[in-house]
Amino acid sequence: MISDKKGNFIKNVPKRGIALEEAYQQIKRMLYLNELVPGQKLVYNDLAKRLNISVTPVIQALNRLEASKIVTYIPNRGYFVDAITESEARNLYQAREALEVFSIPAIIENLDSKDLNAIKETFKKHGEGIHDKNRRELILLDCKFHLKICEFGHNEVICRLLGEILEQMSIKYTSEYLGEDRIKEVIKEHRELLNAFRRADIGDAIRITRQHIRKGMEHVVSSLNKKSELQIDQIFLTTA
Repeated sequence: MISDKKGNFIKNVPKRGIALEEAYQQIKRMLYLNELVPGQKLVYNDLAKRLNISVTPVIQALNRLEASKIVTYIPNRGYFVDAITESEARNLYQAREALEVFSIPAIIENLDSKDLNAIKETFKKHGEGIHDKNRRELILLDCKFHLKICEFGHNEVICRLLGEILEQMSIKYTSEYLGEDRIKEVIKEHRELLNAFRRADIGDAIRITRQHIRKGMEHVVSSLNKKSELQIDQIFLTTA
């Protein structure tokens, strides 16, 4: 038997591996697609019914997501999808910058024409996605673009850490704050970075990467501040 956070024991435990992985992947899919949004309470009974599986693997999956700092458990209240804070956003972007910039010399050293074409194809998908108006998809394509580049540094640890950072950012940051102007800027910056890799220009690739990541950070921080201001205004209007 396993227990939930309240210490209640749950019977009829299914085969742990298969059921847990299914629940984990399905819940992550809903998080990626914003079917479950930052700040939302996750009721494991409801999730079990929605996924047509038992409660036990859902609780196990939520515990695993909590360990990854994607969901939070609040005693006597339950599980919630984490909403990103300004401090956390800055920390994640700074860690991301350190990893991506560090990898650039090795990436350029390892790149050949086939690798460049693979990066170009990922960039092309991102560029085409702008016409679909699906901002969640654009965020995920952006992550894939950066992870594809990271692959050619041939450092599995860095790629894993970068993947975890991008995962947290993409799940916790809602797509409603991704404006049209920033989308166009991202496409332009990706193109410039691709050209720097094509020229094997380490200095320019580092400069563009730093600028790209820092612009992204400021955009996220600015949107979080605007959201906070809007919430304060709404509170003021309802109490005035």
